[in-house]
Amino acid sequence: MLVVKNLRKKFGDVIAVDGISFEVKKNEVVALLGPNGSGKTTTLRAIVGLVLPDEGEIYVNGINALKEPKNARNFMSFLPQRISMYENLKVIEIIEFFRKIRNLPVQRVEYVIEMLKLSDILNKYASELSGGNVQRLGIAIAIMPDVPLLVLDEPTLSLDPEGVMRFKALLSDLKSEGKTILFTTHLLNEVDELADKVGILVNGKLITFEGASELKRKLKFESKVYLVISNMDDKFVDIAFDSGALDVKRNGTSMIIKADSKRMLDIIFKIKECGAKIENFQTSSQSFEVIYQKLMEEHHGEKS
Repeated sequence: MLVVKNLRKKFGDVIAVDGISFEVKKNEVVALLGPNGSGKTTTLRAIVGLVLPDEGEIYVNGINALKEPKNARNFMSFLPQRISMYENLKVIEIIEFFRKIRNLPVQRVEYVIEMLKLSDILNKYASELSGGNVQRLGIAIAIMPDVPLLVLDEPTLSLDPEGVMRFKALLSDLKSEGKTILFTTHLLNEVDELADKVGILVNGKLITFEGASELKRKLKFESKVYLVISNMDDKFVDIAFDSGALDVKRNGTSMIIKADSKRMLDIIFKIKECGAKIENFQTSSQSFEVIYQKLMEEHHGEKS
């Protein structure tokens, strides 16, 4: 659905995007991560035709987006990071305005109102909306065209926790409809819930682009398990270490084990085989924030 090849863009002496390449297949959800100034927004703006790259190629649904930008735009819709609305118009008037610009059927208005749960703010003026509601409206406008590719720059920006949950549900619905989605986000710990693939940008370079699960495995993804053992004994701590645990903390009848996720089940079974009566256990996984930090450290280590 989307192919980016050797994309480069400079603004004066600043290299915003430095020769990045990646592909997004049909019906994939892909997240681009990176700190401010890493090149995420410039990349998205180049894809949708708002920035002309200095070098590189962009193909949308097989169409050369740099040579046929108008044709390519027919297959995608864009949500910018910063949304400006006509403050003297009501929400329903703004939605209707964008519907007419894109020459869309009236049914698409009903669709976005339902998908974004906008009924409660339809008659409010844009000037009366909170930042989160402005963002909801922006997302509604972005998904109104029935196009195969959605390009969303920081779609969860300004959303409250309930709004983020709604967005996650929306993304799942859009994916089930067959949409392809490329988005950036600052909520790193949610990427593994939303994305099939993850790209991480640092100083304009794409330092990794791969499946979320593959990225975790490559970085020796660690997890934790919390065990409650009715007949707790120090020997179970020793058994956990002998079986490959990286760290074990005991507190009364409970024990927290940290280990490579691939070894965790073997460690638990070994403890149980040695006589432990496990009453309860809970697992937790390392967040993408930790993974991201590791990649940043590796990248800066390579540069030095």
